[in-house]
Amino acid sequence: MNIDFTTIARGSDSGYQSASQMVIDNSERWIDLWQQHTSNAEPPPPIPQVDFTRYSVVAVFAGEQPTGGYSVEILSAETSGSQTQERSPIAITVQYRQREAGDFVTEALTYPYHIIRIPKIDGKVVFKHI
Repeated sequence: MNIDFTTIARGSDSGYQSASQMVIDNSERWIDLWQQHTSNAEPPPPIPQVDFTRYSVVAVFAGEQPTGGYSVEILSAETSGSQTQERSPIAITVQYRQREAGDFVTEALTYPYHIIRIPKIDGKVVFKHI
């Protein structure tokens, strides 16, 4: 079943420069990630508020790319399984795609990213590059 999500931030100039996929489930980790993500912005944008009792944050970073024109996009988040009264974990698959540069691009390093908010996750998250 598809899970609705909200994009918090998406672009090509993150201060988080390593390729990575992650789930953030508490304020401390979120603050750390946002500070690193916005470390190259002056002044850095304020941290988006997330109620971690209700939501989790999912982030995909493509890492350093040699030119403009690269991007990453989270396409979907889907559950597989069911949650019972005993609160058994639900497996969630996050599908994302990365696009490569075209013919006419800027000659500058880029760091594509997509960060979303989804309902609180209790189970395992699997990232699938498609």
